[in-house]
Amino acid sequence: MPIRCAPYPGEALDSWLEFLAARLNCPFMDVLSALGLPNRDPALAAPVLPRWTTLATPDELAAIAEVTGVTEDVLVAMTLQPFDGHAVVISPEQRRVHRQVLWGRAGSRFCPACLADNGGRWPVTWRLGWSFACARHHVLLADRCPACRRIPRLRAHPRPETPRPGLCSSAAPGGGPRPPRCHHPLADTPVTAIAPDGALEETQHLLDTVLAAPGRMVRWPLYGPGGAPLRVLLRDVKSLGALVLSHATSSDLHPVAPPEVVARLERYRANPLPADPQRAPIIRRIDLHSYYAPGDAAAAAVAVTAATRILRAKNIRTAARAVQWLTDRVAATGRPLHPASVVALGGTISPALEAGLRCSRETKLMPVARLRHRTAVHSTRPPTNQDSRVCMLPTALWPEWTLRLSPRRASGKPVAQRADELLTVACLVAGNTTSIRAATRMTGTTVSSHNVSTLLADLTHRSDCADVLRVLILLADHLDAHGAPIDYARRRALFTARSRFIDPQTWLKLQRRLRSCPGLHAAHAQRWIFQTLTGSPAHLAHPDIAPATSSQRQQYQRFCWRILPAEAQLLHHTARALLDEHGIDEPIQWAPRLPTRTLLHLVLPGPDPDSISAAQLHQAVPGSNFSIAHVARTLDTNTAHVAYLLSQHPVDWSPPRFRRTQHTATRVEQWRTWYEQDCLSLQVIADREGTSLATVRLALLKNGAQLRPAGSQPGRPRRR
Repeated sequence: MPIRCAPYPGEALDSWLEFLAARLNCPFMDVLSALGLPNRDPALAAPVLPRWTTLATPDELAAIAEVTGVTEDVLVAMTLQPFDGHAVVISPEQRRVHRQVLWGRAGSRFCPACLADNGGRWPVTWRLGWSFACARHHVLLADRCPACRRIPRLRAHPRPETPRPGLCSSAAPGGGPRPPRCHHPLADTPVTAIAPDGALEETQHLLDTVLAAPGRMVRWPLYGPGGAPLRVLLRDVKSLGALVLSHATSSDLHPVAPPEVVARLERYRANPLPADPQRAPIIRRIDLHSYYAPGDAAAAAVAVTAATRILRAKNIRTAARAVQWLTDRVAATGRPLHPASVVALGGTISPALEAGLRCSRETKLMPVARLRHRTAVHSTRPPTNQDSRVCMLPTALWPEWTLRLSPRRASGKPVAQRADELLTVACLVAGNTTSIRAATRMTGTTVSSHNVSTLLADLTHRSDCADVLRVLILLADHLDAHGAPIDYARRRALFTARSRFIDPQTWLKLQRRLRSCPGLHAAHAQRWIFQTLTGSPAHLAHPDIAPATSSQRQQYQRFCWRILPAEAQLLHHTARALLDEHGIDEPIQWAPRLPTRTLLHLVLPGPDPDSISAAQLHQAVPGSNFSIAHVARTLDTNTAHVAYLLSQHPVDWSPPRFRRTQHTATRVEQWRTWYEQDCLSLQVIADREGTSLATVRLALLKNGAQLRPAGSQPGRPRRR
């Protein structure tokens, strides 16, 4: 070519080609011929030029580079190809931008002052739907030529004519089949000024930064440390922007944009959007703003700025508060909003924004929905099928968690009966799609769905239970992530129908040695083993051992916290033997432990079970006739906490004589080992244990040991 002109920084390919033709003062078709470019689009078989600025083939780029000396990578940057899949989606067959995806648009916006400064050169980024302002001249971009009211660069420049940079090349209105060009000086187009460093200009700066490297991850705090791809960010911006254009009021938008911009937006929204004529009226989309890119720069500016304010939140909780006004506006239109539908308001969105939208409706959701959608922990995970968790859950929630999560009245009585069973159902429902009715059936409880819903409602209404739902979700997540060493479903299947776990005579024999009045029925021991093994409350045991009356239930509860250490040892040993009998290599009891830092500053109705040690408990119990209320006052806690501690750390509250007998009962097996296997004498064992020889001799005889004759120990002379 006789004259070569370097492209303007960031210039679009068609703008540069037209400038070459203008510089050479020749028809546009002569430049195309010199570059070896076709005069019509072969894919369309029509006399129109290909959209090189949208997409150029490798052969076309190579031909242009060879003639002009501009490298191919520079030429590619002059098209929309670097933004394909990031800021726009291009159909390669037609070299067309999908208008319905990522707010793609045809034609180009422009800044009149920039065209005046650079001699009519058009940056390629003006073609993006995400360009709405000129940060250099502090104005909104113009959308149309003021003379012909057409969108510039919607079609290629006419081939027979010589381009005139800076003038409108669209057809003049009412000009017939071959109309003349408009040729209005676009530098004279009136524009709307915006405040330097204002919200609109700041948003455009922000978008220009991410658009400068479209393939790089956008590291905004809401998307976590790994960030998000640009297409995900812009998809979220589009979804929120569509909601803003469809539902926000002028009063909502005044903090975002100046009054003249909001007024221009209202004029734009007053004109109905064109619906797709191929769609039937009954199936056309209601929110057309989520389907079409805004045709006015003011609309795009306000929508994108409002959206980025939400997406720039530090976390999901902050984003939920920032978007709540918008979801409230949507709900005010009568559109039903629930967690499953609120995420589909603006189309496909990221998990982070989905969580923000769900959590923005938290105060309007039923407690069961808050559990299912995990809004208490601002989760990015929608509810799924988590029925496998039922094998990790006891029928009655673990005692330490029941103590901490159960609300109580001022009198100390629980707000809900069988709260431990209700909390287990709630833990299964967390993040799960299973119905409450199915959850109660799967956990083996007999509570009703109404009971569960009532408890959850009480939890959300009480100020001392603000974080109970959060802890239930954390427990469910812990089970899903780490599992449980106990298969409660298997144990329920094995032991629920069983009516006998310990020999009553063995239990009665121990009672006679430990208690002055051994009147406790062996049924309590059966119930204790059943509840310990299965995690189910005693009233769900076999009818032969289940407490049938209120008096029996109270007696069993008293038995659980007045149990003696030797009794607990025998019961644990029996439970272990039952598990070994079925080949179950699992701990007898277990409860999940959450990291301490996750429970700090949470508002829960019950005390921390570990706030009182076993040593403090044993020191506070005065003697055989102690009151649990007195112990609670001594330890500055409630009776439920003391009852739990006594059941987990049994206290030897028996009189001195029976306390010695109890100690003997716990040590006799060791004494027998020393006597029979280590060949220690009775006196040596008595001295080692700090007791009398008669006590050791009597205990070994009762335990079935065969005593040696005096002096029969090897190396010791026989007494004569």
